[in-house]
Formats: sequence, structure tokens, C-alpha cells
Amino acid sequence: MRRLTLLFLLLNAFTLRAQSVQVAAFNSADSVVLRWAPSSVQAWERFNRYGCRIERVDVSTNERAAIPLGTDTLKPMSLELLRQRMNDNPYAPVVAQALYGAEIRPGNGDLRGQMDAADQSKLRWSLCALYADIDLSVANALGYRWVDRSLSASAHYLYRVISLDPEHADTALVAVDRSRGSDAVPAGPVISASEQERRIDIHWEAETARLNFSAYWIERAQGSGAWQRLNSTPFVPMDSDRGKLQRFTWKDTTITADYTPYRYRVLGITAFGMTSSENTVITAMGRDRTAPPSPEMRGVKEANGKLVVHWEQPAGAPDLKGFRVEKTYHANAAYVPLHRDPLPPNTRQFTDTSRYLIEENHYRVVAIDTAGNESVSLSGYGALADSIAPAAPIDLQGHIDTTGWVTVLWPLGKEADILGYRVFFANAADHNFNNLSPEPIQDTVFRDSIPLRTLTKDIFYRVVAVDRSFNHSPMSATLHLRKPDVVAPVAPVFERYAVTDSAVVLHFVPSSSSDVARHQLLRRSDTDTTWRELINWSVQETARAWTDHTVQAAHAYTYALFAVDSAGNRSARSVPLEVRLPMRTQREAASQVIATALDEVVQVQWQAPRGNVKHYVIYRSRDGAPAHTVGSAGSDTNRFVDIRLPGKGRYTYAVKAVYTDGGASRVTEATSPVVVP
Repeated sequence: MRRLTLLFLLLNAFTLRAQSVQVAAFNSADSVVLRWAPSSVQAWERFNRYGCRIERVDVSTNERAAIPLGTDTLKPMSLELLRQRMNDNPYAPVVAQALYGAEIRPGNGDLRGQMDAADQSKLRWSLCALYADIDLSVANALGYRWVDRSLSASAHYLYRVISLDPEHADTALVAVDRSRGSDAVPAGPVISASEQERRIDIHWEAETARLNFSAYWIERAQGSGAWQRLNSTPFVPMDSDRGKLQRFTWKDTTITADYTPYRYRVLGITAFGMTSSENTVITAMGRDRTAPPSPEMRGVKEANGKLVVHWEQPAGAPDLKGFRVEKTYHANAAYVPLHRDPLPPNTRQFTDTSRYLIEENHYRVVAIDTAGNESVSLSGYGALADSIAPAAPIDLQGHIDTTGWVTVLWPLGKEADILGYRVFFANAADHNFNNLSPEPIQDTVFRDSIPLRTLTKDIFYRVVAVDRSFNHSPMSATLHLRKPDVVAPVAPVFERYAVTDSAVVLHFVPSSSSDVARHQLLRRSDTDTTWRELINWSVQETARAWTDHTVQAAHAYTYALFAVDSAGNRSARSVPLEVRLPMRTQREAASQVIATALDEVVQVQWQAPRGNVKHYVIYRSRDGAPAHTVGSAGSDTNRFVDIRLPGKGRYTYAVKAVYTDGGASRVTEATSPVVVP
């Protein structure tokens, strides 16, 4: 038996406790009841030997003298007095045994005997504390109680319980203010009931009950009859969980029949031996809690495209109300009923008319009696062969981000047996599509990663639905996605150039990339190192040459070309072209330039200028196109024959004189163009 400390918990709420004794007081109209108890096994053993005395101090007066109450020493009765005065008390034998029974006296070194002796002492101390709470006579016999009747109705008293142990002097104090009126006995606990078969369980909350009561009386009445006490001795709940029990329970097993209502109440017994009033009265009855025998599953069979569940019901259920058939699609999932009202008691089969009967179908049968008790059969399994493929997925959508991640998504199909989807891809719409999901994916979103630096600009996806029987739907419509363009175009290149003292003629080859949208020509000079755009032309313009008239003589220039594609990607810079213009000087130019067509050649003549001419540069343009260099002539001649005519057209020729000091004349055009038929 555990040590009962309910009294000590109660006393803590009222007293300034000492180390060895705890005391509490109850103030009534005509008296004050004092209750105390030793707080440990050792204190109990010393109390039994030496006892205590009680004093009262009236702190509401100026005298405040301590008045002894009762005899000089209060301690347990002797064994002889117990026999004389408590011969008919049911608890007296236990108390006498606890106080004066033979004790275990272990020898030195007997560890087991010492542990048994300690346990026996705790048991004796606990029994004395328990029965003192339950019975006033026991509390008086143990010296744990005193009633003070010689007092004033409005005084304020301080009571002292003084231990007479010479080695451990100690005093416990408790104050009582008589002017505040009488203390009230707490009402009994709030109770509830659990209705079982031929049994009713009464429950009440344990935490509050521990603070107010030491034991309980349980009473019952039938109809409007008188209350009958069900326990002959006070009920003391056994809390083997050391105070952690959440509720106390009394089980009434004396009812004779189910469905007969009874009224119940529980009265608490305080540490002062007072019985509480009732708090709640509840009505409860025993109920049929015996379920019928479990149905015996006989199997699930196919009939006319449906599944039929068969079972048998053992005898022994006279109150059988009917059956409920339940189903689940997975062995570990929850079962759901297949009908609302119970089937009649004579039913032994049930046809499942639900739409989904393929793959897994697990059934069980529940027997129900008139009291609502249920029993369940073992499960039965059935399935129909599935040869119908799901519909092809529709409304595919998707996109590709700049890192190459592809997202393809589509709506969930309407079929209930869809297992998942397979996704296929191809680099061209007329190619064979390759499977990206060997195992069907159980989602309607698919993520793919593709390289973007490839020659192909498009990718194509199709999706197939797969049901639980691995029937495959037709392929969906093709989803065409355009890859983000992250590949820069090929850079354009300079082909050739021509330089005068006032212009630079540039010839170039455009980018060979198919997605080029435009070209850019940039320039920087020896006086400004910042690249500046000169011209920007679209790919629809077929220009392959451009003349820069914004240059100045005696300066150096660097040119660069870029190509930009339709996605905004810019090519690498072309190989820079560096050009230096000669010093602009006043040099005499060639004059009287005449071009003459002779058979399949053109002869150009001019009048030589004065000065040290190094050589002559001859320019030609065709049909108004920009002029370009076609040859040169030495300073010892004034004639040039152009034998490399590109074909028919209207040709214009010009001559420039270059001097030995680096200077050059202006360009002198022929007096008239030459028409070559």
C-alpha cells in the first residue's frame, strides 16, 4: 500500500507548517476543530513516544498570553485504552497493530531486512494518517485532534501545536479569525457515469478532490426511492501513479438488470471527519454492450459486370438488427459504407453497384444489434478485368526558363483509376517521341532540364495517361515550346577598306547566323577611346559597304562590328580595323580626267600635276555604288587601263595623286561616266 499524503496536502492550504507536525483548523459556530499529523515516519515515531501540547493565544487582545488547552500531553492511547474505549470501532484493530504490533528488527548488515522495516514503518504511519481522516474516534485516539469550545465569537486566535520531543523541539501554528464567520464544508465532487453492461462506472475529477477530501461515500437511489449507501467503509481511491491519476472511479457491479435507471451521488469526507453535501446527482443505467457474433466472409464474386459480396451469420444473435457492407480501395485505407440503412437480418449477399470496380476492392461486413453494438467480418477481395484505356490528356501547357528548366502541365483526367502519366519528347514534330518517365508519374506537372546551347530552337512534348491496369491512352496533342535563345550570333568581319584624307570606305561580310536581327558599326579615335555607334541597320538591308565621311585628316580610327539576334544576344566583337588618315595638305590634283571605253576595257587618262608625285590611285564606282580602289599607276605615266570590268553598267572613274612626302591631292572624277554595253 502506498503512503497516503492527502491529509498533508490539505493542511498545507491552511497552516504555517513545522518540520515535524502539520496542523489545520476548521471554524464552526460553536467551536474550532484542530487537526494535526506528523509529517514523516521519523516524526510519527517520536510523536507516539513524546506527544504534543496545545496552546491558544488571543491576538485580538493586548494580553496575548498563551493558554494551554486540554492535558499537558496529547499522544496516542495505550493499547489497553484502545481495547476499552474502541472495542466496537472497525478501524481500531488496524490502528492498534500500527502502533503496538511487532516490528521487523533486522540485524547489522541485513540490507533487505532494513528495507522491509522501512517499508513497514511507512505503512503504519500511512494507515494512522488515513484512518484519522476517516474516523473522528481514531483521530482522538491517536492524539491528532482537539475541539476548542471555550472561545469568543469575534476573537482572533493563534493556535500552537508544540512537539514535546526533547531532541527535536518544533511548533506548528494555525490562525483562526472568528469574526469572519464559520467555515463551509466543501460540496462533494462533480460526477459523471460510463454505462457498461450490468455495471455503471462513476467518475470524478481527481485534482480538486484530493485537496478537499480524504475518502468518499457513494450512494444510489432507484426512482424516487431513498438513498442507499453502496460502500460499508469509506472509499479511498488508490492512486498507484503517485498523484498523477486524472480521475477517480467507483464501479457499481450490484445492478441486477440493464436499462433500469438509477440515481447516483458522491459525498466527500474531509480531514476533519465531516461529510459533504452532494454536488451533482446523475442518472445512469446498464446497457447491452455485447456485440453479435462476427459475420463470416464467404467471398466476392463477379456477376454481370458487378461484384457481389457473400457472407454467413453464425447463430446466437437474437437482437440482430441487420448488416452494413463497407469498402475500401486500399488494404490499409479507411472503409466507407456502401449504403445508408442497415440491410435486413436475413440478408446474406450484397451487389456493389458503384462505378469503380476495377483494381483493388476490399469489402467487409458489419453486424449490428438493436443496441448499436457492432462486430466486423474478415475482409474479402474482388476486382473486375479492366481493358478500357483512359482518355488522352488535353490542354497541355508549358514554358522554358532561361536556365533550361522546362515545366509541362495538364489537367487531371476524369477517370477514377488513373495511375499516372508518361511524358514523351522530340526535337522535331515529325520525329519519334522518346519516353522521359519509365515509371508513370503521379502528378500533372512534369519538370525537364534541357541544354539551350544547341542548333535546334524548338522542343516538342506529348503526354499519355496510364490507368491501374496499365492501359495506355492515346498520345495527347503535341505541345510546341520555343527554347530561349542564349547563343550569341556569329560576329561579322571586315572584308577590305579604302582611305582618303576625308573619308574611309569600309567593306564587310555580315554575320552568317540565321537569327540575326541587325548589325552595329562602332568607332573610336585616338583622341576619344570610347566606342560610339556610327550606324545600326536591320538584317533586311543588304548593305555590305559604308563610307565614313566624319573622319578628319591626320587622325587614327578603330572600327568594330557586332551582330545582334532576335533574342537580343550580341555577338563577339569583330577583329578591330585600325585606320590612319594622311595629313590634309594643299596638293595639286590631276586634271582633265577622261575615261574612254575601248572594246572590253576602259582607258583612263589625265593631265599630271606639278610636283613630286609618287603614284596615282584610280577609283571606280558602278551604277552609283560607293567608289572603291581598282588600281594604281606610277608617276611616270598619265594613263590606266581597267581590264577587270565586272560587266555591263555605268562606270564612273576618279584619280588621286599621292606625293612623295605623304601628302595627297583631292580625288578628281572623270568629266563623264562610261557606259559599257
